[in-house]
Amino acid sequence: NNSKDLLTMVKHGKDKKRRAGRYGKSTLKNKNFKRWDPNPKIGDAAVKKLWDPSKSPEANLATMGLTALPNGPCPTTKITTSTTTSKATTPVIIELFDIPDSDNLECAKTKRIMPLSAVDQDYIAKCLTKHGADNYKKMFMDIKTNDMQLTEKQLRKLASRFVLLDPEQRSVDVPANVQHLVSSSSSSS
Repeated sequence: NNSKDLLTMVKHGKDKKRRAGRYGKSTLKNKNFKRWDPNPKIGDAAVKKLWDPSKSPEANLATMGLTALPNGPCPTTKITTSTTTSKATTPVIIELFDIPDSDNLECAKTKRIMPLSAVDQDYIAKCLTKHGADNYKKMFMDIKTNDMQLTEKQLRKLASRFVLLDPEQRSVDVPANVQHLVSSSSSSS
């Protein structure tokens, strides 16, 4: 009787777990991925001569006067081309391509973006035309004009930005029932 109980003991869903693939999976390792190739295939003879496999790629590029981070900060000093291969403190620069000098990239990054897109301006102008600037609760509840279902707080923020826009930034006419807010804010600045 005791041997019969051992044969009918519960397996706790072992077969079900096996069929579901919970364990026993074999995974293949990605053999193609290498973190850093110490001996890269370099075709250019001048670069191959200056490449030191014991250094990192960033250090090798720095000795050639190049940067490993192309979107990094712009160098402030202009580097002149040097043809000497001495191991001095100044890096040896190889002229790989004839690239003309471009504008300062730092100035392009600080370019001011529009505070409110034309689509958002059109959207809030329609809401303000129907409900005015003082009833954001009704504006929030109106699903025909507020089809993006913005909250009361989001609508208030969008409307305040729209009112504070300069005339050259505005791509939509200001509704008549909000005109008094726009003229008072533009005259005070």
